[in-house]
Amino acid sequence: MKLLREAGDFPNKSAVEYATIRVDMPCKLVPSNLKGEGYDDNDNVSGLYVSPTGRLTYKTLYLNSVELAEQFIQYLHALFKNRPYAQHYVLRLKVTTTSQKVTATKGKLKHSAQVAEVLSGASTGI
Repeated sequence: MKLLREAGDFPNKSAVEYATIRVDMPCKLVPSNLKGEGYDDNDNVSGLYVSPTGRLTYKTLYLNSVELAEQFIQYLHALFKNRPYAQHYVLRLKVTTTSQKVTATKGKLKHSAQVAEVLSGASTGI
């Protein structure tokens, strides 16, 4: 697994690279606890992410490799099959560079470990 670049790997020593997964879906299918004001039911909501456990959230997911993100996307497709938005969502893998070094570095460590644990549990049938 090829890890994404850390602080110090760029000319700007504060830059950090991470992979994230964005979720697009119609507003009418967004869970009620995540509905924002100002959206029409037919509007597409594109500011959603997934948590390391597969729940929808507005908080950024930080992963340390594209391969881990791709594996997690496959897991999410299986997880989302029984949800109300099963046929109406799009998952987008995005690699981003940020200057929020501490936030991204800590997030990558924490989220990548959590996602790896979820994926290992899923592969063993837990």
